[in-house]
Amino acid sequence: MNTWAYSGADDNRDLRIDMIRGLVMLVLVTVHIEIFSFYNFFVWERIGVVTGAEGFVLLSGIVVGMVYKRSIAERGWKPTVWKLLDRAALLWRVNVAAIFLIALLNRIPHVNVREIMTFNDRTAGQVYSLFPAPGVPYHVWIVQALLLRIGPHQLQILGLYICLLALSPVSLFLMSAGRTSVLLALSWITYLVTWVSPSTPTGAQFEYGFPLLTWQLLYFHGQAIGFHRQSVWNFFTSSKGRPVLAMAGALFLAFLFWAQNVPNDVVPSFARISVIPPSFFNEIYGKYMLKNTLGPLRVLDDACVLIVAYTFLTLVWRPVNRAVGWFFIPLGQASLYVFIVHIAFVALVSDILPFGFPLDHPRFWLNTLGHTFAMASLWLMVRYKVLFRWIPR
Repeated sequence: MNTWAYSGADDNRDLRIDMIRGLVMLVLVTVHIEIFSFYNFFVWERIGVVTGAEGFVLLSGIVVGMVYKRSIAERGWKPTVWKLLDRAALLWRVNVAAIFLIALLNRIPHVNVREIMTFNDRTAGQVYSLFPAPGVPYHVWIVQALLLRIGPHQLQILGLYICLLALSPVSLFLMSAGRTSVLLALSWITYLVTWVSPSTPTGAQFEYGFPLLTWQLLYFHGQAIGFHRQSVWNFFTSSKGRPVLAMAGALFLAFLFWAQNVPNDVVPSFARISVIPPSFFNEIYGKYMLKNTLGPLRVLDDACVLIVAYTFLTLVWRPVNRAVGWFFIPLGQASLYVFIVHIAFVALVSDILPFGFPLDHPRFWLNTLGHTFAMASLWLMVRYKVLFRWIPR
């Protein structure tokens, strides 16, 4: 097994993190392009009750912790803080620009951007507009865009990330001062209070799906992992950490089994089991596993998936890297770019291939081709650095 193990990278990057981020991009693109294809058998909460959103936030925190700890050591505290705030401002400008661009495209005849201007609750049969109705005064429209209170739901998590980046100087200061336990305690207190009594302090649209005071838990814990990366690694490779590693593996398998019992008719019957009664599944899921409120069991599963995925890649890196690293690592290294650009493919593919399921739907393999086309196109755009000058990575 040692000949397969991960041996590090020359440029101080952790390619295992990049690989996992690339996989998260596959999940996000597949879910946001709402057509049923082969990929959906793996990304619709099939590997536990986790989604690409949690992976995006958690891994972003890890990378920020790693990169900005090094920046503090090399450049000092003040330049690092300004760099963080500048990046948050850049992403805010990109988000606002995307909102205005979509609105302009909607004015062009024969250009269909309905899929990214509305939210379709297919379970309830309701379609909600995410942009102001015709006749709303322009100054109101502009203010809503600047406050991120309108925009495509597929881009909502970017607003969350902007706010978390803006808060990062505080978290980095606490960790630099040796107060990581204070940061994590405050993070848990905020999460638990908000879980009991929901609150949306920004009023931004992203808070409907990703409440800031709830989802900060994943980000700041990820940031602590990245900041104390070597200490975390030493713990899991020590005699004290191995029982925790084994427990994470056991819980991962338990959550994996649980996910196969999902009583969702969208998932074909042959791709799920019914050992757990649907009423019990729905009760536990509704109380402790919801995505928007980030139920505690979902948080636990997120941790287990990260530990298992990272451990797996550590042990069998060489064969996995040879097989799929060429594809997923570039996507992971430019994950923010991929996330922003994928909005165009959501509109394009959804216009050509309307939503449809189940497996025997005549468009199933065409849908699979549609998802493959989107991911391959994004990979090629990363490979040839299309618009890298203007779109952050």
